Amino acid sequence: MEWGCKVGLRILPISALLLLLLGTWTCRAQSIALQRQAIADGAAVGALAGTYTAAWAAFSQGAGGGSSSALPWLGAGFFLGALAGGTTAYLLYDRSLWTPATAPSAPPGPFSIVNPRRGQLDLQIENLSGFTGPGSIVRVREFNLEGTGLHFNAMGIHSQQMPTIDLKYWLTGLGALQFRFRYFFNGGSHFFTYPVNFNGSTIAPFQTLSTGNDWFSLGFYYERRLRPWYEHSETTWPLWLRGWDLRARVGLEFTYINFVINSGHARVTPTSHGEETKEDFYHQETPVPTLGLEAYRHLNENFIFQGSIEGNWINRWNSLRDEGGKVWASESGFEVHARVYYTNPPYLGPLRPMLGFFVYYYRQDENSSEDGNFIRWSSFGPEYGVSISF
Repeated sequence: MEWGCKVGLRILPISALLLLLLGTWTCRAQSIALQRQAIADGAAVGALAGTYTAAWAAFSQGAGGGSSSALPWLGAGFFLGALAGGTTAYLLYDRSLWTPATAPSAPPGPFSIVNPRRGQLDLQIENLSGFTGPGSIVRVREFNLEGTGLHFNAMGIHSQQMPTIDLKYWLTGLGALQFRFRYFFNGGSHFFTYPVNFNGSTIAPFQTLSTGNDWFSLGFYYERRLRPWYEHSETTWPLWLRGWDLRARVGLEFTYINFVINSGHARVTPTSHGEETKEDFYHQETPVPTLGLEAYRHLNENFIFQGSIEGNWINRWNSLRDEGGKVWASESGFEVHARVYYTNPPYLGPLRPMLGFFVYYYRQDENSSEDGNFIRWSSFGPEYGVSISF
């Protein structure tokens, strides 16, 4: 018994030392993790700011000669922005002026779209079933021949179907990469009794003009949860403001439009300067920086509300294409969504049916001495689909 007590007394200091070292190592590991998170956050923000600033300088102000030589400006903006952002974040963290947010612990059980976990993959397949909004119009000039303003409703384009695939992968419980593909079924037909000028051609009157457009968009984004920065203050907020999982989104979006009338070969007048009746808007299109906000909130045990808004805007950017001179591109757009998800893991597993409402707006204007392509379109209506996480 006496020998056991002596051994125990000897082991206790060793155990205490091991626990102290383990605790110190754990704290240091956590500190290093927070430091890396701070640097990563700062580098990401800096890279985005640097890239956009470089793009503005190159495409809008002519830096780099206004040609393909301007592209290295984007790489330099990305690198220098990331370096400056990461350095600034490190210095702020090192001086205890800023601590990065940490992801809340994910609850056990099924995957959640409100509180995602590292490695989670969210897939959403939906369709936006919309009605053409007022003011939707397309007009295509070729040199001095001004295009006729063709209103979508006048061309029989009264509704649209927009199937969409949205894929989101969570790198951590805070940040995710998102990819979106959306196709636009946006066609119609109407009998015209008057001539139409389109892309240098004068389309003959008294014929049915049908539009069958190749139209889709691609988007690549980074999404970041913001709730860890404010959740500790929610207890003092009104009840209806609590429980929202707010997220910021930033990325690039590319829209491909090939606007075609009668397969590109509508009957033209004998005096028409051209014969082609289509316009490849995509040829002067450029990926556009896009910003967005998204919020999720549990309504009750089975229903989740999600609201989102995102938009983009560029004004007179060099498209790096020549059509009788430099083609200057201006583009803007936004979309708003309000969705309700139904979740019932015991019966549906990871599947979540969704029903919502959307508003979509898009505008593109391309100008050079040869081309003058303008399209403005909006749509609104219900949306429906299904979401699954795994």
